[in-house]
Amino acid sequence: MKKFFLFALCFTLFLGTYAQTVTYQDIQQQKSAKELTGRNGGDEISAYVASNGITYKKGSSITYGYPTSGKYYLYFKDVTGSWVGNIAEETTNTNNNNNNAATHAANQEVYERVANRAGGVATIKKILCQPVDPFNRKTSGCKIYLVLNRGGLACTNFEEALATSEILTKANPDDAASEAALQELKKWKEKLDLQIITQEEYDAKKAELMKMIK
Repeated sequence: MKKFFLFALCFTLFLGTYAQTVTYQDIQQQKSAKELTGRNGGDEISAYVASNGITYKKGSSITYGYPTSGKYYLYFKDVTGSWVGNIAEETTNTNNNNNNAATHAANQEVYERVANRAGGVATIKKILCQPVDPFNRKTSGCKIYLVLNRGGLACTNFEEALATSEILTKANPDDAASEAALQELKKWKEKLDLQIITQEEYDAKKAELMKMIK
């Protein structure tokens, strides 16, 4: 019994040496997943103190900004696995010569895309600290990966999503969505001025964005 108690105590102390709270400074210092969580591939953490000074925990809310690409988010993906059925169906309709790993990877990326949800709110289900480079886990720095409880979505790199305003930090979601839409409209106006897009394309996008601008 005494040995068991000592073992349990040592195990608890061992786990306690790893951070349950990760900070933006840890990310900047490129600390490895093992250094922060005790696992080469990273693990769930209890809290993350982000670059904006806000501490995010399980149950915290985030507000979607406008997609960086204009239509799809760069740092959100659908993790429900629903795309598996679509790929399987496509495979049966595709010549076997084209049925290769590259095709599957491309199709998976398409089905994992997340379209515009600007102004919407999601709740954090899990916060994970994962290696930036999964093929170099021991020396790779970390990224913060969020599992969300709405729509089977995940944020694949929290700090990049903050930096690109795909996640907003304003207290009022409506104000945040309005600001994001306004910034996006300015980008489209620049494209129009540079003759990258047509007046019709700009007008269509403007009509879409004006619904969110206060």
